[in-house]
Amino acid sequence: MATKKNISKQTIINATISLINEKEVENISLGDIAKAVGISKGTLFYYYTSKDLIFADIIKEYLDDLATDFLIWIDNTQKDTSMKRLTKYVIEYGARVTPRGKLHLYLINKALSNEEQFMTLFRNNYIMWRDLLSVKIAERIKDDKISEDYATLLLVLIDGIIIQDLAGIQNIDIANLLQFIKID
Repeated sequence: MATKKNISKQTIINATISLINEKEVENISLGDIAKAVGISKGTLFYYYTSKDLIFADIIKEYLDDLATDFLIWIDNTQKDTSMKRLTKYVIEYGARVTPRGKLHLYLINKALSNEEQFMTLFRNNYIMWRDLLSVKIAERIKDDKISEDYATLLLVLIDGIIIQDLAGIQNIDIANLLQFIKID
């Protein structure tokens, strides 16, 4: 069994993300997390007193990573970052249903549950992500109003694709969608 000396919050976060690959977020217990890390629940409580706090850190990390990955991609002068490519990248990357998609849906659900911590986390990071997209779009089309609307549309598309896929409504073919909206 691991001890406090050789684990960290990041170890707990990584183990929890691995669990998300195996089961639904709602079905993951503190006991499951402690077992995955190889520690007792008491040791887990030393780092996190609730599952929600673990998921808050995972969501924060997820949103930060999403923004960082996007900035790295868009600021790469070796790539074509035209408006068409930007749209394609945002939709393909953002709507890819992975454990990250499950986290995205979990965050939306938590934000809608009127839990202030998650509502604030969701709202602040969503606005930050939309504003970042808007700025990068404005650099390409030189119209702030259209860029803000376009950023909002991209986020709505991503949310809709993730929700439809995870809810089993429809597995959307992103390549066909991009072709339909003339982004290839």
